[in-house]
Amino acid sequence: MARTEGKRQAPRNRPENVPPPAAPPARPDRPQRPRRSPSDDRAAKVRKGVIIGAAGLVVLAAVVFLSAQLATEDATATTTVAADEVTVRGDRLPGFAPGEDAALGMTAPEVESVDFSGAPSNILHDGTPKLIIFLAHWCPHCQREVTTMQNWINQNGLPEGAEFVSVATSIDRARPNYPPDEWLQREGWTPRVVVDDASSDIGVAYGLSAFPYYVMIDGAGTVLQRFGGEQDPAVVGGLLTSLASG
Repeated sequence: MARTEGKRQAPRNRPENVPPPAAPPARPDRPQRPRRSPSDDRAAKVRKGVIIGAAGLVVLAAVVFLSAQLATEDATATTTVAADEVTVRGDRLPGFAPGEDAALGMTAPEVESVDFSGAPSNILHDGTPKLIIFLAHWCPHCQREVTTMQNWINQNGLPEGAEFVSVATSIDRARPNYPPDEWLQREGWTPRVVVDDASSDIGVAYGLSAFPYYVMIDGAGTVLQRFGGEQDPAVVGGLLTSLASG
């Protein structure tokens, strides 16, 4: 069999004087973490629990404080200066209208209520004649009447033997100049105050139809006169003097 000789490949040229590749830098040895004992783990868990517990107490205290604030604000928002309850005894007077007054000679109702401090404040037929003025905090005529009347009282005083009584009625937190107790306090109002309830039962029983509104009764509660609107303080003072003199 004949032999077939192939061509021999020439050897590849190798570069001379080429340094071998540098070895990669050695990695620094990582420090060995100390092994934790079971007691260390328990202590860490205790510390973590204390921190979480303290944070929880802070959050709880904040929630309690906020809840108390909201409760106070809510209580303040729903509190009213109107009397919770009034007692009215006797027949209701007819509604007042200028002209001939059908209520003259009738016996006015007796009233049991409170003043703005919550102390009892009543209209009773106790032998003392009374001039009763009905006031609404939102009424501009009442606001002027209170100012002028109190100025007159400050200068002249009130006669002994008769009583000037005021009824705070038609109390409405949605209307101007609320609350009425602060209004009368700002004016330095000295006549005794009887507070009506939210339904204005006292005003209704006395035939209230305008502001300001006056009802004059003798010691037995008999209606002597009724009138409405702003009045000259000297005229009102004269009526009180006539009541005191009998």
